[in-house]
Amino acid sequence: MEKVFINIPYKIVSKNIKRVLELDVGAEIYIENNLLDEISMDEAKELGKNLKECGIETTVHAPFMDLSPGGFDRAIKRVSIDRIKKAVDVAKNIDAKAIVCHPGYDKWRFDGNEQMWLESSIETWSEVLSHGGKEMEVLLENIFEETPSTFIALFGYFREKNLYFCFDTGHFNLFSKVDLEEWLLPLKDKIREMHIHDNHGKSDEHLPLGRGIFPFRELKSFIKNTTGIRFTTEFHSEKHALESIKNLKEFLR
Repeated sequence: MEKVFINIPYKIVSKNIKRVLELDVGAEIYIENNLLDEISMDEAKELGKNLKECGIETTVHAPFMDLSPGGFDRAIKRVSIDRIKKAVDVAKNIDAKAIVCHPGYDKWRFDGNEQMWLESSIETWSEVLSHGGKEMEVLLENIFEETPSTFIALFGYFREKNLYFCFDTGHFNLFSKVDLEEWLLPLKDKIREMHIHDNHGKSDEHLPLGRGIFPFRELKSFIKNTTGIRFTTEFHSEKHALESIKNLKEFLR
């Protein structure tokens, strides 16, 4: 069975190491925007050392609020790049396997101009990948995208680079206008992670797998023929933690 990860805020990782170990999961550590300026690299290195000594595998989820890595405004994009690069530095010091980022495309904010977004994004992710080095995988997660077209174009440019896809089931459920296979099949060689949570198609509820309407049976058919994908359950309330982990582990059997 593939290793299950849980999304956990940076602030509470240290005091929950024992619990993470008992749950037999990896940790995807979420770094909130304003917290980024409070984290010292020595502190991140010490956290990474403690996690490694306990045998806990880690990834990092970068900040995303207000950032626009594919933006038109050069000053805003510069800030976005610098914030993501700083999150990459934290991830390196933690010795994380990968960092998950939001690519920032939204057809309403960009007036449907995918080409402008693509050209701007290529500049951003080229710089971030160079900063991350050969060992750090950079993963881009679907959010508001209605089709995979922007991902297909971007990954087509970075075909031989360390830029990969993180498929989010809940966001697909809310925003996709095409079937699941139209996302997964064209991007199958770039999928390195999946964020697993459920909803009823109205809001981003982050429910345990099976509590909403996402087509998990179709997803199961796809993943049974794949390898090398990390599965991270994203729950937003303590009451859903154990059920989310249990349901995902059963799903992956």
